[in-house]
Amino acid sequence: MGCGSAGTASPAAPRRVASRVTILLRRARRAVARREFPVVPAHLARIDYERADVRILVTSRPEIMSRLRPAAKEPWTVQWIEQALRPGDVLYDVGANVGSYALIAGAQGLDGVQVVAFEPGYANYAALCDNVLLNGLGSVVVPLPVALAERTGLATLGYSEVAAGAAEHRLDGGEGAAHSQAVVAYRLDDVVDHFALPRPTLLKVDVDGAEAVVFMGAPGTLADPSLRSVLVEIDRRRSGEVVPLLERSGLVLRERIDERGREPLRHVWYGIFDRA
Repeated sequence: MGCGSAGTASPAAPRRVASRVTILLRRARRAVARREFPVVPAHLARIDYERADVRILVTSRPEIMSRLRPAAKEPWTVQWIEQALRPGDVLYDVGANVGSYALIAGAQGLDGVQVVAFEPGYANYAALCDNVLLNGLGSVVVPLPVALAERTGLATLGYSEVAAGAAEHRLDGGEGAAHSQAVVAYRLDDVVDHFALPRPTLLKVDVDGAEAVVFMGAPGTLADPSLRSVLVEIDRRRSGEVVPLLERSGLVLRERIDERGREPLRHVWYGIFDRA
């Protein structure tokens, strides 16, 4: 990602890092000042990933309660990233939020790895971009502000709340939402073809109940032999829709996660599906 003579530290490098952090903090404070919901003082914080120093810009309570704790929240996802990711891989992170898992993947330091992070929520997408910049992963993580759906076109994103780090937004579900916004939605197959994206070898999907909709727009991507493994959060009410879509594409359930520690996951389960 960088260039220069081996063993020679550029005296300008610390100044560039300090300047980058200052700019991001100023941007966060301006964002905080514009918002009407309760917020926390903008600050930089390290996520709970022990193998690399990954930091995110924190401006909200959802980021403190969830996004700073990706390893505690989903240890199986961190393990899957560490074990499945290989040099040259392309990981699609669908529903990337502020980027905690995309950053963990980028921080593995493997040659040629690329992470494409899909996040349509405006506050989450802005934070995702800031966090990629903050961690110096601009050549590895590609944030895209689009929703993935069954059909390509405009859709309505209904927000549970508009703070960065918030989740459980609903596509075409504006009733009772804290805010509704038009977003660009693509079938995954279409976005890959239209923008000549590298095809994924790994796919992570966390879209709060819309996973079947994502997969219905991705038959070509799912069936592509280069896709080795899929990790997906599955709403228990929609298991009967989601699992057959993956199985018909030649992806077999290898591991099912139903609990965190000794506590059962109440509304969702996580599945790791590998190419048969």
